Amino acid sequence: MAFIPRPNTGTLWPNDRKAADSHPDVRGDLCLDRGLLQGLLRKTDDDLIKISISGWNKTIAGKQCVSLSASEPYVKKEASPKASQDNDEDIPF
Repeated sequence: MAFIPRPNTGTLWPNDRKAADSHPDVRGDLCLDRGLLQGLLRKTDDDLIKISISGWNKTIAGKQCVSLSASEPYVKKEASPKASQDNDEDIPF
């Protein structure tokens, strides 16, 4: 049975063949689904597209790795303005 990655996930593995300091410490793949990419492209006209990445240290098949998850960047919702209790005009009676 072949491994089929879940959408918007990936894994980084130690680079065992690091021959020079310029080579990466870890390597891997990130599998993004078309819907996530299209949604990100629709939301901006910028040349740079920001994707949020989360990672978990794991052991898979006896090897240490970092498991990844990708998503749209978190945007904090603005708090709704509180009704002013000091303004008599807002009181309906």
